[in-house]
This record gives sequence, C-alpha cells and structure tokens, in this order.
Amino acid sequence: MLKIGVQSAGWYNKDDPDGSFAFIKSCGFDATDFNIDHYLSTGALAKSPDAPHSFFDKSIEEILEFFTPLKEASEKHGVAIAQMHAPFPVWVKDREDITDHALMAVEKCLQVCEYVGCPAIVVHPVGRSTKEKEIACNLEIYRRLMPMAVKTGVKICLENLFSGYKGRVTEGPCSDVSEACWYIDTLNAEAGCDAFGFCLDVGHANLLGRNIKEYIKKLGKRLTVLHIHDNDARYDLHGMPYTFTRNWGADWICDWDGFVEGLKEIGYEGALGFETFRVICSNFPRPLWPEALKLISATGRYWASRIEAK
Repeated sequence: MLKIGVQSAGWYNKDDPDGSFAFIKSCGFDATDFNIDHYLSTGALAKSPDAPHSFFDKSIEEILEFFTPLKEASEKHGVAIAQMHAPFPVWVKDREDITDHALMAVEKCLQVCEYVGCPAIVVHPVGRSTKEKEIACNLEIYRRLMPMAVKTGVKICLENLFSGYKGRVTEGPCSDVSEACWYIDTLNAEAGCDAFGFCLDVGHANLLGRNIKEYIKKLGKRLTVLHIHDNDARYDLHGMPYTFTRNWGADWICDWDGFVEGLKEIGYEGALGFETFRVICSNFPRPLWPEALKLISATGRYWASRIEAK
C-alpha cells in the first residue's frame, strides 16, 4: 500500500527523535515529510545587514552526526522519511550573500537526504516581478543545485505556489501546469537524468481554482511527492481534508474525488504526504492531537485503497 505521511512540524522534537517517531507511528503513519527548513530562516537573515550564519555553517560531517538520531528513530519505528522541505526562499533580492548561503544549505540538505534514505526534497521556485526574470532566476538556482542532486541521487521537486495582490490570491511560480512541466523537462534534459520532479500542493491548487485531476494527469510521472491539505479557497489554512465546504455543507470546496482519481489514473507511487501542520499547531488542543492525526492517517489509507484498487 502507498505510504501515508505527515509533515514533522508540531510533533517532532529534536531532543527526542525516538519518542517522536514512536508517537507518529502510533497515530497510523509510516512516512514523514521532514521539515529541515526549520533549521534555517532566510527571511530572518534578510532582516539583518550582517553576513549570514546558520546551523548549516557546520561541516557536513557534523550535520550528518546531528541527524543520526533522526535516521535511527526512523528506521527503528518503520517510519520512512519520504520527503523533506528545504529552507525557503533560496533567493533574496539584493542579498547575494544570503542567496549563496541558502543554496549552500540546500546542498547540505541533499546530503542529509541521501544519508537518511530520503528520495526527494522540495525546493520552492522563486517569484519575480516579471515572468522573464522569474524563469531566468529559477533556472540559475536549480542549475546551481543540479550537480549535488545528481551526485546524491536525491530528486529536487519544484512546487506550485501562489502570490497575492491587494488581499487577493494570484498566480505564483509553477501554478500553471504547463510551466511546471516545462521546468522539469528542461532541467532533466540538462541533467541527463531525472534529477527534478514535482510536488503538487493541493491546497495551493485549490486557492487558485485549478482542476486538480487534470493538473495531476498532465504532470503524469513528473509528480513525485504531495503536499495535501485543505482550505476555504481564500486563505492557505493547511487544514485536514474534507474540512471546508460550500452550499451550506453540501459540497467540498476542494475536489477530493478528482484528486484521488487523478492519482489512480497516473499510477502514482509516492507517499500520500499531508502538510496539515495547522491541525495540531493551531486547530486542536494538544490532548486531541492523537485522534486528529489518526483521522488524517485514516483518510490517507482510505485514499490509498481507492488508488490501488484494480
């Protein structure tokens, strides 16, 4: 059966990896999306004129040693690290020093992925003031990361993003599926292998009113990992699926049936990864976390049974 995963934000305690993984396993998950982005905030660095410094200044040997308890807990409890989320943004306007630092950090993240057996990492594309600048900037970023992706065998996944204008949600990088496919095909042709893939963020697609089933079908085998979460089509709420409805509760706002059907049609083989951190970080009191997480994992198993049905 497809693995059912959830992001590590909220439940993972770096001081107790073993207890953290025991907990998430008890909630029905056999995979996780590890938030390695929590170890570097480029946004915080950009607020200071000083030269950037972070956890990733450590040598790669020190970093791998730091994440050894994570690797051991994952293996002990049978919870695969199915994907990671890289620090973001990886480009800061007029701060080449921070951009260089961020890309150095992502290269080390790729090495961490290889070490712990994680096959893919999400690296956000960057939005710019014009599409021409945006494409040039993103190609430069991913080309700089390409050698390490090829060396480690860890796939870099672009993600569909959104932007905003005067309180309204607007399109962001890769929100158009044709653009997403173009990036991946162009970069893989240059790499000479499948070094790049795609992360479909279902919540972001829902914000922009995308036909999620058709988006998935066009991505096809480019689709590598998922960020699954729900919202009200106005705000990026990261809720659990089936939460938000319209017509007085008669219809789901997000086309969950289309989502499942699309995955089935393309023969999706990655993890069903839930990016639902708000459920435990904001929505539910801590005593209810286990039951809330169990409902999310049960949703994943329900979908997996439908996707894998003959």
